[in-house]
Amino acid sequence: MSKIIKQLDWFLIGPFLFLSLIGVLMVFSSSDDYSAGAFSFLIRQSIFALIGIATVFVFYFFVKIDWLASPKWTSLAMLITFGLLLFARFIAPATAGTGAHGWINLPMFNIEPAEIFKIVIILYLASLSSHRLDKYQRKSRGTRPHRPPNLNNQNTTEKVKMIFGYTRFQVIFVLSNLLIVVLMPDLGNALIALFLIAVIIFSSGPNPKYLFLSIALILLIYIFLPLIIKQIPESFLSSHYQARRLLIFMDPWPYAKNQSLQLVNSFYAIAHGGLFGVGLGNSIEKMGYLPEANTDFIMAIFVEELGSISLFIVLGLLLIMIGRMFYIAFHVRNNFGRLVLYGIASYFFIQALVNLGGIIGALPLTGVTFPFISYGGSSFLISSISVGIACVVSRTYSEQIKTRRRESRQRARMRK
Repeated sequence: MSKIIKQLDWFLIGPFLFLSLIGVLMVFSSSDDYSAGAFSFLIRQSIFALIGIATVFVFYFFVKIDWLASPKWTSLAMLITFGLLLFARFIAPATAGTGAHGWINLPMFNIEPAEIFKIVIILYLASLSSHRLDKYQRKSRGTRPHRPPNLNNQNTTEKVKMIFGYTRFQVIFVLSNLLIVVLMPDLGNALIALFLIAVIIFSSGPNPKYLFLSIALILLIYIFLPLIIKQIPESFLSSHYQARRLLIFMDPWPYAKNQSLQLVNSFYAIAHGGLFGVGLGNSIEKMGYLPEANTDFIMAIFVEELGSISLFIVLGLLLIMIGRMFYIAFHVRNNFGRLVLYGIASYFFIQALVNLGGIIGALPLTGVTFPFISYGGSSFLISSISVGIACVVSRTYSEQIKTRRRESRQRARMRK
């Protein structure tokens, strides 16, 4: 037993377990005003957490990295995801109130295919890219795994056939999945998925200038977003659910009693909590004032009850996990492991950033959950699978270190 405990990567497992526990407590605390009752949500989230924890350990001890890296397996996963997205958009009933088609409702639980798409797209693109990089390195002999080839050095024929190292069919397949997420409409998850696609692409070889140009473009859009929104007729913004979020982002206060009710009450919750909070279970805003208190806006309730100091602790735990993923990615010799860790670390980072940015009004509201804290089976289980995959790469990295030490000892003996 002690040997198994020593094998675990506690920089990944530790923060995951703490965040899962905090999530269960906060879902219970923030669900007082729901008709189903807080204990009902406590039981459900506890079940999600236990399944998620079991999933992480199953991945850590039993899943091999070669299975995850198989292009056949990841292509099948993408095809299944595509089918789920089509079903959710065109067959499953729309969500009451918003009219969005994002869920597949089952008797015991609900599935959100857009959440599945985010991890599957990481695996799919990482698998394709690593397969190409491995092939290139076998030919060139000695190319270091963390120094991928520049795709712009390919000959003219390859440039015509390939787009950033992927075939036209692969690009169309990925964009088709992304388009369905946009049509749901689920712009929050669509933008996160697009960001993750960019991370994998830029981590696998294209000229760095494209990365800098993309970052510059995103910053310019964010800076000039208020000016862009002002050019759109207010009648259009107020009559479309997704566009209405841009109107709220510009100025929430004129719409405090209707469209921006959530955001304004999120401000009140954060202000009420201050540095140290009003105590676990003592939130005022969760008592019918702040809709979606246990999902999208759970961090506003968290700050109200436990304070901004506790928020920094949660962010610190998440950053330890993300930092560990980047550290392993920089050092692991496996191309697939490196790329998939870049994707998963970026997934946690952008998911938390978009959620917190929305509740403080720094970004338009997108309906994105906070990793491990927000209520929801799809979000929690996909996040747990992501940690499990990171653990598989961590185990590969540990084996790599052991091999290096063994080789070093052998060389030392030979010198003697």
